[in-house]
Amino acid sequence: MQSVVNTTNWRRVAIVIGILVAFGLALLLAARIPKTMTIFVIALFLASAVHPISKRLEARRIPRPLAITIVFTVLIIIVTGFIVIVMPMLFAQSQALLANVPAYIKTAETWMLDMRNGIQQRFPSLNLPSQFFNVQQFSVEHVTAIFTAGLASVGALALNVATALFIAISALILSVFMLLNQNQMAEGFAALFPTRRRQTALMLASQATHMFGSYISGQIIVCTITGVLIAGITAIFGFKFALLFGLVSAVSYAIPIVGMIVAHLVGLVLAAPQGLGMVVGVETVTFIIARISDNILVPRIMGESIGVSPIGVMFAVFAGGELFGLPGLILGIPAAALIKLIWGYFIGPWLHAQIEFADLGTSAAPAPAALPDIEIVVSES
Repeated sequence: MQSVVNTTNWRRVAIVIGILVAFGLALLLAARIPKTMTIFVIALFLASAVHPISKRLEARRIPRPLAITIVFTVLIIIVTGFIVIVMPMLFAQSQALLANVPAYIKTAETWMLDMRNGIQQRFPSLNLPSQFFNVQQFSVEHVTAIFTAGLASVGALALNVATALFIAISALILSVFMLLNQNQMAEGFAALFPTRRRQTALMLASQATHMFGSYISGQIIVCTITGVLIAGITAIFGFKFALLFGLVSAVSYAIPIVGMIVAHLVGLVLAAPQGLGMVVGVETVTFIIARISDNILVPRIMGESIGVSPIGVMFAVFAGGELFGLPGLILGIPAAALIKLIWGYFIGPWLHAQIEFADLGTSAAPAPAALPDIEIVVSES
């Protein structure tokens, strides 16, 4: 009996090692074909974001090809409108921002001198280094030199734009193919598992796809509404960079915990040349809209919770950001939820069976009675 148990354990260890080796080789191959991987990753994100919406259309008895066509047509119209209407306005505000660099430097210098005088009045014996409050080191000439160096690489920028456009179009076509052939892809995924595990693999793939797609599409909708509201209301107040700040706020809201802190700091800097009243107005609007999104939009659009504890959310966000930058910050939470999902389907039941086997001392480990019923709903942290 002991030899049978040892043989089974060694077989499982060999399977785990084989999976890890295959995963490592896959990562090595992916590192050698970055553009191809970029196309497939973007296509996967697009397909995941569109999948929940197309499913709702299919539930209304619309054929899948027609539902996918409707969703992508609307998506292309929105993106085209953004490029044709919004991008020129963003470019104009960026130029205005560059033209206001001297005003920024003057305002920052005034603030820093006032801060230094206030500190010296309260703490006369404190010797503050003047270099710390010298804003002139960030002069207009320095800032202009940075932008001039950036404009010198216009040719490389045009090449990068063309490459990005090719990747975007290729990813769009590939995402449509993924959605049209999702059943065949699911069957191919299940074929990687033993026969007795294939049904479990299909259930796992279905829940993971639903969770990830709901999170991505929900984030896009919530962040877009948040950015549009902030841009619209601050524009009514006369904020010169309302559209640019709305875009920054939309991207920042997708980053849990630290995103809106960054948005507040950016709003403070952008509104500073228009005076203290504009700073207070922009900061107040940003705070109120973010709270409305947290308490109204997120529960209605994205559900209740992804089932990850607050500590797990913080770890996922910071670890994802450190490893993968901005994409890691945004996708750290769904990645943590996916790991929890995989644990609940495979690792958890296996460990439970091993513990029961050790306690009962039977000749064979009992199989789990049923798969755990894992509730996957999505929310903003």
